[in-house]
Amino acid sequence: MTSANAFDHHLEQWIMEQEKPWGVLKCKLTQANLAKHLGAGPLRILDAGGGNGSDSLPLAQQGHFVEIVDYSEQMLSDAVRRIRHANLQERVTVHQANVQDVDRLFPASHFDAVLCHNLLQYIEDVPALLNSLASLMKVGGLLSLISINRYSQAYHAAFIRGDLAEAFLQVDNHQQKSHLFDTVMTTYSVEEISDLLNGAGFQVDQSYGLRCLYDYWGDNDSKFDPAISEQLERLEFALMDRYPYKLLARYYHVMARKKRA
Repeated sequence: MTSANAFDHHLEQWIMEQEKPWGVLKCKLTQANLAKHLGAGPLRILDAGGGNGSDSLPLAQQGHFVEIVDYSEQMLSDAVRRIRHANLQERVTVHQANVQDVDRLFPASHFDAVLCHNLLQYIEDVPALLNSLASLMKVGGLLSLISINRYSQAYHAAFIRGDLAEAFLQVDNHQQKSHLFDTVMTTYSVEEISDLLNGAGFQVDQSYGLRCLYDYWGDNDSKFDPAISEQLERLEFALMDRYPYKLLARYYHVMARKKRA
């Protein structure tokens, strides 16, 4: 598992990434998908490996109760800053702990929903984590899972970095370097994740692609143009749940429900 230092030392870069057009778009797509599946509240929500709470704090603003668990002190410090700024102290609690020990922090069947966003690629034992998360969820509870799409790796190397040799090497590779956090990630396809979810007692409801075309079009400077950004956003909302476009998205977003034992 990637050490907490990798995230502590790159908080500033992470915040900058979240504020760039592609980070803002990813957040919009994520929140739109959550709105389709969460249902009426207030709900108890666990943000597992939630970092600075960028995906879960909007849910607290909607009236839900959120617990953020992360082992990065710096990420959680930024989460606390955001919580205070939004006056959400009564709805959000942070816990500094290894997410793989999360089942020791809360009682069984405690949560209505769990966010597992941008986490699996840094975890060594993914089945164990999914089993732990399942144990904390109510039957029928929603698991929202976002991770880097393995099928995007060759495209990302070819179109973003312009490295055709690296693109060839990525065709059957599960490992990729995270330049943002300077660490190695393990990536999966939606099919692989769906099999792991089924083994942990989940039933997949729906899968989406996040940034199906966005990462492969043009250059990043162009994406700061509001007119272009608007067109790209329109395209992404049209493509994110459509086959086959979603299969090549940079990220996938899987919605799954905890099945009865």
